[in-house]
Order: sequence, then C-alpha cells, then structure tokens
Amino acid sequence: MPTNKAGMKHRSSVYYLVFIPGVVLLTVVAGWSLFWFFASRQTAAAVAKWMTHEAKAGRSWTCPDQKIRGFPFSVEVSCANLLFQGEFHDKTLTGTLRGFHATAPLLRNDNLLARLEPPFAAKTSDGTIDMTMQWDELYIELEGPPSAYERIAFAGTKVKVDGKAGPLDPMEGQFDEVHSSVSLSPGRHDNSYDFSFSFNDGSIPALNGLLATQLPIGVRFDGTISQAGIGRAETLADFLEKWRSANGHVDIGNARLTSGGIQFEAKGGLDLDDRHRPKGKLDAEFAGFDKAFRQLNIDPGLLAAGQVLSGLLGKGGNIPGRLNLPLTLSGGFLSVGPVRTPIQIPPLY
Repeated sequence: MPTNKAGMKHRSSVYYLVFIPGVVLLTVVAGWSLFWFFASRQTAAAVAKWMTHEAKAGRSWTCPDQKIRGFPFSVEVSCANLLFQGEFHDKTLTGTLRGFHATAPLLRNDNLLARLEPPFAAKTSDGTIDMTMQWDELYIELEGPPSAYERIAFAGTKVKVDGKAGPLDPMEGQFDEVHSSVSLSPGRHDNSYDFSFSFNDGSIPALNGLLATQLPIGVRFDGTISQAGIGRAETLADFLEKWRSANGHVDIGNARLTSGGIQFEAKGGLDLDDRHRPKGKLDAEFAGFDKAFRQLNIDPGLLAAGQVLSGLLGKGGNIPGRLNLPLTLSGGFLSVGPVRTPIQIPPLY
C-alpha cells in the first residue's frame, strides 16, 4: 500500500511538472496573440493616418485588399495594386504600384519599412508626364509622424526609369544600386535636414552622350538643406515657396560623378531666385571633360588657359589634367567658369 501511495504521488508530481508549464505557455501565447492583435491594429491605424494626412494635402492613396500579417514579432500591412492620385503643376497625376508591404516592429508604429513591388507607372491627365519604373528590390523607410518625419530613406537595386516629363527629351536611365536618405540634422534649430544620394554602376544615355563615355556612371552628392519641414507642406510648390520665403539654403558638402577616367567633384551652395529658378555657385574640379566642354561650346583654348592659370595659382588638383572652374547658376543658365552654356534651368514651380 505505501508503495502505491508513493507511485501516485510520483505521478501527480510529474503531472504538475508538465501541466503547469503548459498552462503558463498557453497563457503567454494567448496573451502575446492578443497583444499582437491590438498592436497590428495600431500599425494599420498609423498607415491609415498617413493616408489621411496625404489626402488632406491633396494626394489620395487607395490600398485595395488590405491584409495584416507578421505574427509574432512584427506587423505587416500590405495591399496589391496601390493607387495614387494628386495634383502636380495644376495637372492630375495618377500612379499605380503593383504591391505595397509596410512592416513595423511590434512595439513601434512610428517606424515603417515599406517594400515595393514593381512596376510603378505615373501619368498626368494631359500626357506631359508618362513614366514607368522597374526594379529588383526597392525599400522605403519612414521614421517619425507623417507631419514631421525625422528620417526618410530608400534603397533599390537594378532600378530602371523610362518615359517623358514635360518638354524634356525622353528620360531613360538605370542603376545597379540606388541609396538615399534625408534625416533631421542633430544640434540645429532651423529645420535643417542632412541628405545623401548615391547611384552606382549606372547608365543615363543623355549623360553618357554628353560625356562621350559608354562606361558605367557613378553619382553621389550629400549636404544639408535648411528651413525644410518635411511633410508639412501640402504641395511641392507650397513646400518650395515656403522654403524660399524662409531664406532656405542648400549646402552641398560634396558632389561627385565618375565614369572611368572622367571625374567631377564640387561643393558650394544653392538657393532659389525670385523667379523660382535655382541659383548659386559651386567650386568644381573636372578631369576628362574635354569632349563634354566642346559639346557645350566652350573653347578648348580657354580650357588650356584655365589649366595654366590653375597651376600658377596653385589650385590644380593632384590628378594630371584636372581643371578647377566654378559652376554658376544665374538667370536660369548654367555657366562653367566665365562661359555661359546653353543649358537652361526652368522655374521649378
């Protein structure tokens, strides 16, 4: 009899050792599932809030067949055939995107990472803009509330753009890698944002033709823009006018273009004039631009004289054949050194 009691006591202990952790585990799972449910609804609400903010600014987004996934550690709001419609230069711009997937960490809904599925197509009501965009991978990251983003970034691979935009020649270009970020400048109180853009191993037929090169092109530029409240303007024209009226300024810390032996580097500042055209001056260095300068009607003799003058003033670069000349934007035209080129910059709005 004592033996039976000991056996029953042993089985009871084993039962509790298995049962109690199982109950705890089920409770945790049920609690986490409930928590994820409410958190996912908050993330969906954040996406809806962003769309509402966009709609108030005249940009309408429609997310058909919205789905919520990501359990257990993240939340993903997705939809197929995302639709966009808004005003652009007094025209109605309509855009479509095949797929949109916005993911947020479970405990944060002010940080969204969106994965976009190609293609993207955009067209204005009068047909002056008609563009398509393809890519292998493309991500956009948003940090902060829609009315005052603290950081916006995107990254893509095998990005290709085709189409037309206004009176410009047909646009075409592709890059193996594209990276960009705009973030609130630390320690400043003038609504300043630091920006960085880079395009690697690319081809832009118009630029390749100007530079007389078939080699891949790499572009990078970074700097700071002051008086820029991202997300606070209703339209691009409204943003630019508020920025100009507040004496907004763009400081370009470094702009760089390379293609084989062709190299360009510049730094300086840009503003908008009273006719809404870019103005400013960049201190630039050129190497391998002889053919490009000829296409811009710059006398090769002037290049030689400028090279000699640069050497005499001790401003020549370390690379043989490098030329120091300022780039100036004034009166709607681009000037290289003392020569005004036929490149005309139209008003931005």
